[in-house]
Amino acid sequence: MNSTDHLLKIEDEYAWTFFGRSREYYLELWQLRQQGKYVHFNIAAFFFGVFWFAYRRMYFVLFLLVAVLLAEAMLEQALLGEARGQGRTILVGLVQASVLGAFGNTLYLWDAERKMRKILRRAIPKDDILALLRRAGGTSWWFVPVVLAIGGLYGWLLQWVAWQSAL
Repeated sequence: MNSTDHLLKIEDEYAWTFFGRSREYYLELWQLRQQGKYVHFNIAAFFFGVFWFAYRRMYFVLFLLVAVLLAEAMLEQALLGEARGQGRTILVGLVQASVLGAFGNTLYLWDAERKMRKILRRAIPKDDILALLRRAGGTSWWFVPVVLAIGGLYGWLLQWVAWQSAL
């Protein structure tokens, strides 16, 4: 982001176009965020976690999130090993889900603003801007096979770490 990006006002029409089918919900949150108010808990992010981030096309945030979750799991395995127990695993899962739910909308609006500003910096006609915003925002289902592959890799890495620590 360059130093003048914060001066570039993002019109509601652009946000409306970017948000896609859930535009009423996210435009309301967008306006609250612009006023410096609290952005609501996202129940979908709580229940679906990384899948929700992929569905909302937040690939950069998703990559960072998967890296943090992987590091947390490896740290948990290294510190607790087999002694972590089912109760701690459930507790860690609930804490992770709660954090994702609490910050899901905030992260989504941050990512949306970042993407919209990148598009708005271009010197192109308004119709082209709207088309790019429509394509960059909204939702996507293509992530399902990708996330399943990432999940498989994640599981394999956890098993590999456990196998390495057993040697």
